[in-house]
Amino acid sequence: MNDYNSIDPLDGRYFDPDISKYLSEKTRIQYQAKIEAVLAQTLSDFGVCSKDIAQEITDATKKIDIENVIKEELITKHDIKAIVNTIKTEVSDQAKPYVHFGATSYDIVSSASALQFKVATQELVLPRLNSLIQTLVDLADKYKDQPQIGRTHGQHAVPITFGFALGEYISRLRQSGEAVHELSQSLCGKFSGAVGAYNALSIFIDDPIKFEKDILAKIGLSPSESSTQIVPAEGMIRLLDEMTITSGIMANLSHDMRNLQRTEINEVREKFEEGQTGSSTMAHKRNPWNFENVIGMSKQVTGQLLNANLNISSEHQRDLTDSASARFYPIIPACVALMAKRLDTIMSKIEVDETAMQKNLEMSSGAIAAEPLYLLFEKYGHTQAHEKAKKLAHSALDLEQDLVDVISLDEEAKNYWDKFSDFEKSIISKPEQNYFGISSKKTQIIIKNYMKSDFKKLYGKT
Repeated sequence: MNDYNSIDPLDGRYFDPDISKYLSEKTRIQYQAKIEAVLAQTLSDFGVCSKDIAQEITDATKKIDIENVIKEELITKHDIKAIVNTIKTEVSDQAKPYVHFGATSYDIVSSASALQFKVATQELVLPRLNSLIQTLVDLADKYKDQPQIGRTHGQHAVPITFGFALGEYISRLRQSGEAVHELSQSLCGKFSGAVGAYNALSIFIDDPIKFEKDILAKIGLSPSESSTQIVPAEGMIRLLDEMTITSGIMANLSHDMRNLQRTEINEVREKFEEGQTGSSTMAHKRNPWNFENVIGMSKQVTGQLLNANLNISSEHQRDLTDSASARFYPIIPACVALMAKRLDTIMSKIEVDETAMQKNLEMSSGAIAAEPLYLLFEKYGHTQAHEKAKKLAHSALDLEQDLVDVISLDEEAKNYWDKFSDFEKSIISKPEQNYFGISSKKTQIIIKNYMKSDFKKLYGKT
């Protein structure tokens, strides 16, 4: 799409035809027309109209002209009435009375929206998310034994492996993806009329509750336990809430990768393509702009989350205060899909500098062994072990001396040091080689959990 007159970047700079296929205004209208079709089919099932009339209406909904609907809405000032009128122009006089028969607008809108978001979630968003997770799995497995310094509060903490660091995001994204799937499965429709009491249908249908179940079953939905003119907003909002969590996790990963690309850290790099420019004036720059794009996109998702949650309240059996704002809901799954695809692409080509990781591990002069040092002091009876280890570690940092050398110059510390086993001494003297806990094993556990998960079975490539 090359519409430079568009306002929303999703329709311009960030346009993605696959996303448009699921979440555009055209698709929204097509889903609403589909509900009109299954309404006619169910009316036929219950003997309200003939099967021929139902088929005629169904055929008309499949060839509905979106531009004609838009033009009709300029006259009706009502979107669903515009669809109904457009369908009626394509059917016989005998069929016209049964188009939209017994329905209120939000029987159509609520059910169509639930179906549209369910399909978009399961066919667009979650497959892209799974592809990203699989890329992270491949990286985590490759680097499960690659030493890296762990960081807390931006400071060197204790050693981990790069694969372990990625494993966190495999687990978090999988769990969030599973939640998104379950919430999409839980989206409900309705066919209970203008206030939810089945007033209109009750005149013609002996069991309007069964009618509602049957019509929604045709499109793979269940009816909401209760409804007014609309389905309660919470189901859709919960889905959008969880998608926002998914986007936040992707932003968190992007923050980590972006920080690791800092000049003074330089442990990873986005692949810099031929002809790419980092700065219009600083020709040396190779910026982590893709990671920053993902972070920026997550802010838009979070902003729309507030919009969605403000729509929980609808006065009495319905007001229109959510009508305009709810039309922005597709921004959330659209952005999440964009983020997952971009992050998948970047991570699949990420450049890892193993030498820089090792150099950074050794930067703290062994002071990163302060944790095992104080624990070993305690093991051998020191009553102020933490304070002693802290002083020794700080001295090593301040004097830029190796921690073991500082210990050797401290008589009290040396007395405890002499009690350490050779293995215990190796932990303190070479923490960058010998103090990883079970980083590699834990990474493998996380990978295994993903590989056998229902999420991978549902959305993994066959």
